[in-house]
Amino acid sequence: MYQKLFNKNFTMVVIGQIISLFGNVILRFALSLYILDATGSATIFGSIMAVSMLPTIVLSPFGGMLADRVNRRNIMVALDFTTAAIIFIFGFALNENTAIPAIAVVLILLSLIQAFYQPSVQSSVPLLQTENHLIQANSVVNQVMAFANLLGPVLGGILYGMFGVGPIIVISGISFFLSAILEIFIHIPFTPPTEKGNIFHIVKSDFKDSMKFMVKERPDILKALLFTGAISFFIAAVAIVGKPYLIRVTLGLSAEHYGITEGCLGAAGILGGIAAGVIGSKIKTKKLYYLMILMGAFLVPVGLAFLLNAPTFTSYLLITIAFSANQLLYCMFSILILSVIQQKTPNHLLGKIMAYVSTVVMCSQPLGQALYGVLFDKFTTNVYILLIATAIMIATIGLLSKKTFKSLDE
Repeated sequence: MYQKLFNKNFTMVVIGQIISLFGNVILRFALSLYILDATGSATIFGSIMAVSMLPTIVLSPFGGMLADRVNRRNIMVALDFTTAAIIFIFGFALNENTAIPAIAVVLILLSLIQAFYQPSVQSSVPLLQTENHLIQANSVVNQVMAFANLLGPVLGGILYGMFGVGPIIVISGISFFLSAILEIFIHIPFTPPTEKGNIFHIVKSDFKDSMKFMVKERPDILKALLFTGAISFFIAAVAIVGKPYLIRVTLGLSAEHYGITEGCLGAAGILGGIAAGVIGSKIKTKKLYYLMILMGAFLVPVGLAFLLNAPTFTSYLLITIAFSANQLLYCMFSILILSVIQQKTPNHLLGKIMAYVSTVVMCSQPLGQALYGVLFDKFTTNVYILLIATAIMIATIGLLSKKTFKSLDE
């Protein structure tokens, strides 16, 4: 049906994503800076940021259910219009006395909307592409998110420093409004479900159907989902908690050194998405476990550098190379496994299964970060033990997943 990767409907979905994601990232970054400037409290800042993520984690499965029962185009349009309205109302009502609670409410609402928006986008991709374009299409969607997360804070910081938060609120509101207008003209194939009933019956039925599919019909998809969550648990924790700890505390290097490493990881994430789109179709599903084993292997030289008391710059260089390589491999793996799951999932379950993927990954990352925060403090003088043990765990997960990926390939 869709012979080109950038067919009309998919192209409009991507453009809508670019507009709304950049508006979202810039706004969230500017509001977080405003909180820090207004309160000077890391506790208030951290608490608001943490609480604002909860709706996305908790409600994503329900967003998936909605995506399977309502025209996905209509969900995107309605949510972007709603977001634009919320932002404009917030902008008009903002004042110094109520700024912090108002920002907290807006961030929570944005997170809630994201819980219902993202499953609709992810489950739309396989409906707008032929199977031979699916990996490339997921790579494009991933690249949009990667660029938004990489460049959005930079643009947000510049705009906030030059103009303050007011103009950014206006720009973000206009972004979501334009995205909604564009999405009106998208056509996404949709077959209304025949089953009717009250909301509790529908939720129960949808949950039962999706669980039956993963547990009884395709347990390999459930296992792949759990293996993905396990890898995310370790890779994200080591990167987000371990990277700054190793560079700033263990090695005692400057913020500039840390910034360079962060930039390398951002570039590696983008390259990983490009690599998945270019060579992903040549990587067989049954070979995906090799990517997981490689992620573990790249941590070993870093651990050995600390074990052997290597020169500071050598250790720093190994950290930057190893963590960048893992970021590239993890992005490739995420796109490829997502594409496989989409291919194996019936259309009427796509929204729910995509939401489960997001929920498992989002839950695993903060849990891993909390654990590794404690572990890095405990092994502060022997970080090599933690790094090498983590490498072994990741490689072991890769070996255990071999049978599952072979089943998915068949």
